[in-house]
Amino acid sequence: MAKESVVYLKGDLVSSISEIQYTLISKEITYMPGDFFDSAFSLLREFPKSLLQLKDSWHFFNFCYRWVLRRGINLYTFQDIFFSNSAHEALVLFEDLSKFYNKDLVRVFIIDAKIDHHQRVGEFLKLIPFSYFHITGAPGDEILNNYDQWKRFSNGHELISLIKNDLPAIDAAIQESGGNVLISDFKLFSNQHANELNPFHANAIAETNYFIANQSLANFWFNRPKPPTADRVYFFRNKGMGIQLDQIQKIDGMHLGNHDDSHVSPIAPVNPSLIIVAPYHFPRTEMLYGEYTLDETGKMLVRATHSEQKHNYDFIITPEMFSSLSQVAVSTLLEIEEKHLKNLDHLAYLHALLNNSPVLRLPAVGRSIDVQLSAFIGELSEYVDDKGKNKAVDKIHVLGELMSKLLIHENVKSILEERDGQLVCMTDLPIEWLKLGSYPLSLTHDVCRIPEFNLSSVINIYIKNQRMVFRIKPDIVKKTLIVHCAGKNDDDMQEVFDLIDDCQGSLGFNSVRCVTVEEVSIAVKKFNPDLLIFDCHGDFEEKGLSSFLTLDFDNGVELTGKDIIEHEIFAPLVFISACRTQPNYGYVKLLSDAFFQAGAFSVTATYLPILDYSAASLLIRMLSELKKESGDSAFMNWLAFIAHTLRTSLVIQTIQKVQLDNNLVIDTDNAAVSKMLADLKLFSNREKVILELKKHLLTISSTADILFENFEQDWLFYTTMGRADLVYFEKWVLAHQPEIIK
Repeated sequence: MAKESVVYLKGDLVSSISEIQYTLISKEITYMPGDFFDSAFSLLREFPKSLLQLKDSWHFFNFCYRWVLRRGINLYTFQDIFFSNSAHEALVLFEDLSKFYNKDLVRVFIIDAKIDHHQRVGEFLKLIPFSYFHITGAPGDEILNNYDQWKRFSNGHELISLIKNDLPAIDAAIQESGGNVLISDFKLFSNQHANELNPFHANAIAETNYFIANQSLANFWFNRPKPPTADRVYFFRNKGMGIQLDQIQKIDGMHLGNHDDSHVSPIAPVNPSLIIVAPYHFPRTEMLYGEYTLDETGKMLVRATHSEQKHNYDFIITPEMFSSLSQVAVSTLLEIEEKHLKNLDHLAYLHALLNNSPVLRLPAVGRSIDVQLSAFIGELSEYVDDKGKNKAVDKIHVLGELMSKLLIHENVKSILEERDGQLVCMTDLPIEWLKLGSYPLSLTHDVCRIPEFNLSSVINIYIKNQRMVFRIKPDIVKKTLIVHCAGKNDDDMQEVFDLIDDCQGSLGFNSVRCVTVEEVSIAVKKFNPDLLIFDCHGDFEEKGLSSFLTLDFDNGVELTGKDIIEHEIFAPLVFISACRTQPNYGYVKLLSDAFFQAGAFSVTATYLPILDYSAASLLIRMLSELKKESGDSAFMNWLAFIAHTLRTSLVIQTIQKVQLDNNLVIDTDNAAVSKMLADLKLFSNREKVILELKKHLLTISSTADILFENFEQDWLFYTTMGRADLVYFEKWVLAHQPEIIK
């Protein structure tokens, strides 16, 4: 596979002429759950990403791995409304949208049978060379007669056969366009051990990893598995967790087969990111009904739909449900919930495609965790001193233990403890706080999240990372803008602003002070930053279930999600140094979603209040470390960097506190501290560092409190959203791609 098969456009778009474009045609504006999208996303799992996979899927996987190319299904949605006029007008709109992002020749369409304009859609498809289509449901002749039946398929195997028939013409078109990718010698190949490495299991949870492995092994494309017998269905239904763990280890093994130590940083994760789905039932359902009050039957219906699961994924049904509702009603509601969970599996599959990652689905939880979690939007979200902060920290550790008990099977615990890989978690839970052993998950692992409730945002984050690439340049600090926002009478914040800006000369970042939305918008457009930092107050609003930034408290000026979208206030990387900007427990209008919609790749925000000076110290240290990255890049991606910056705060702030408590001069510039900070970069050393820290504290004071829960825990108040694991440092990529690229 020649390197010219990859084409970079405008520095941040990546496309290959051999890729396949998949377009969903529906009445819907957003990707909301329903029969069409459920069917479409299920079918998408059977399709290849590229023609080159059909030539040699393993070589394609190897190629993407070594080039650090993260590729998924090239997915678009085209609304039925675009066919209100002529097929030719629809074609112009379609090509304008498509050609901006890719150069695909092969186009595949999944069409909702319920659209209004089948005749024009059929005419539209006839205008597109190498187009193939599937209509969901059971369309009758009245619909089918509008289409070229020779281009219709019902499953992945039929699609591949259609493409195979057109390969000579496709290959000629590629050569005519100037590409040098040869795909005419189509010989679908499957590893002779593929079915052993990737057996098909009649288990909805296991299907996700089966189709992920198939992208590399091609055993599904080579030979469609036979439907399982009834006894095997029952057997596998009760082995869901064990099957998943086995699949995870096998997918990890496939990546290790491509692992080349000469091109891998010693601190880079060995395994690909693990996609963890941790469903959490929306806890504020009643607020979605507005003023309408549910009666007792209505409340029980919601409770049944929000049934939790055991570690083996069996639903927990209470006697009250059966006494209030019929058995048929309960079964129907559980089927609805199963459908929702399967939808999450489909979205996890899309995200897993980007890196051929394994997926782990955890059991769904809700009511058993609501009380503990709701505390973090009450008293625990309003503290203003160390006493209140310490109370919140205590509750964090209690909640971490509870999440571990409810979510983590013992076998899962051992896999996660040993697995050197970053974690991408689709969940509304503060999963960073979950305790595998003695410590929160985010101490031992790099963790980023994709909020679960807004499913359209989950898909849009995937599409953003599929279509576009952002690499962190060595001069990232020069492309950093800090927006300080506070009223002129807010003396404490103004003092903090001065403290941060005193470092501007030595570090080279840009800084502005704003008190209106317009000023923020003008500053962002002027500096066009790669990293945008907000240093201000933040809060959340209970009635609208939303969060916002406070630009000027005295005059009531706020920056909302609507403002962010309307004024296009964003950067590829966003860091919010403000209190309570990513609240838990059923907040649906989050600042992170707004930044993603505006164009961001990753957003770091806060669960709880952060104290002014510790937040300022973190910002200065983060920028100082980014300045060092302009030399030899140690970190692979933004997630590794931001996770390390946060967890090292634990060491630095705890040492500083003990020094202050003992009236000693603050001094963290010594060999022992430097070694601990360096050791925290390595997955295998992170728990050992805590033991080293305890020993070091005792050298400062023999009476120092060395209980981990009493260490400074401000780092736990931050959460990183989006696919921060896919935002790579440019220097790291160039250093770890094969020599042929250089």
